[in-house]
Amino acid sequence: MASIWRCFLLLTTVSFLANAQSSRQRNNGMVRCNKEIGNSFSSCQGKYCYKMHTPDDTTVDGIVKKGCMNAADAQTEVGKCTRRPLEEGGAELMCVCNERDFCNSALLQSLTISFFVVFVVLGLDVF
Repeated sequence: MASIWRCFLLLTTVSFLANAQSSRQRNNGMVRCNKEIGNSFSSCQGKYCYKMHTPDDTTVDGIVKKGCMNAADAQTEVGKCTRRPLEEGGAELMCVCNERDFCNSALLQSLTISFFVVFVVLGLDVF
């Protein structure tokens, strides 16, 4: 039974990586991103996706913006999140990615974590 789960996990990982690579090749290095500013939700295409979280006293969770970028500045590291100081104090968190379409969405990461949590809770021998 454990070998079936290993095989399933391996095939899922390979499929995910192949889809990510083929989508980048189809789009000439461009990725599709979630675009969210205020209550406006759509998608866009660019060289990078970003997700920015700015603290704001008027909201509990601060302000979150998502979208596309075609150039990164010296403070930005692609594939990582960077804290940027604000003039009025505090810092915003800027995350930039380009490894797959819609990489500025937490959905896939949440699904992957949930998948492994189920195995741990059920006590299945995955490895």
